Amino acid sequence: MSAHGPLPPPDASHYTRSDGVPPRPSVGGVILRPLTLDTVALEGTPGGWQVAVVVEPGPYPQLPKGGLEGSETHLDALHRELREEAGLEGVQILHELATLERLNYARTKWQVTRYYLGITTQQEAMPPLEPGYRLEWHPLLGGQVPDLFWPEQTRLLRQVSRQLQRNGTPF
Repeated sequence: MSAHGPLPPPDASHYTRSDGVPPRPSVGGVILRPLTLDTVALEGTPGGWQVAVVVEPGPYPQLPKGGLEGSETHLDALHRELREEAGLEGVQILHELATLERLNYARTKWQVTRYYLGITTQQEAMPPLEPGYRLEWHPLLGGQVPDLFWPEQTRLLRQVSRQLQRNGTPF
């Protein structure tokens, strides 16, 4: 929450880059886990899948994400962000999903975020390193996806959910 209460949701102006706004390379993850862990291959998991959602203080549900630091690779930064914001370690990254761009909430940086699809079988996450953050698991059943603070993240989740509905697997 801000000093004035919950922040209003992002609007169309967050998706228009103004002159002079510097880019910020970032990474994010659509991290899934099977509802049932009785299969080694994780294919065709009958119970469906859950997606990791990070709730920032406020509360503002979103996918785990963050900027690259120093000379980090995108995947190194993603694993660091997953640990810091969600308490997840050992996530298997399957492939890159999309690169999405927008202004940060304060409109001071142009976020260029590469999103990756990953899976985990970790049942209990460690406490996030970021103060006030918490991890929630939401089902991706029947095309139902959680509403996230950033609309482009919700759209990306819908794409992943459609893939799961078609194939039964994120692979």
